[in-house]
Amino acid sequence: MRRTPRPDGTVRLPPDERRWSLLTAHAEVLLCIARDPDTRVREIAATVGISERGAHQIVADLVDAGYVRRARVGRRNRYAIESKTNLKHAPVRHRRVASIVALLEPEPARAASRTRRVPRTRLPAAEAVITKPSKRRAA
Repeated sequence: MRRTPRPDGTVRLPPDERRWSLLTAHAEVLLCIARDPDTRVREIAATVGISERGAHQIVADLVDAGYVRRARVGRRNRYAIESKTNLKHAPVRHRRVASIVALLEPEPARAASRTRRVPRTRLPAAEAVITKPSKRRAA
């Protein structure tokens, strides 16, 4: 990876090596918590690609905003999404946290049904005829 040093000492990646995401780190942390409420902050940080300190701060932001609830269970934290909480930003205030999580979660049932589709085989016309049992009574 080639980096270009700046006059102020910081390093800038070349344009073709810059990575960006449509989702913010806060949204990605929210999805990690939604997938596994028992996840550790260290696992969240590794999944999202941020530092543990950054993950701690984002979890604290989500708890302070009311999107996530944190409960201590033994020596660990268990998180829960506050699904009925409305989003705080003006254009999406009518949306709840649950609708955003549902929108961004994968849909395993639909994906599985598309990949497992078995082609139907047609029976020859002679085998396709179904005969009904006779209503005659034995004498």
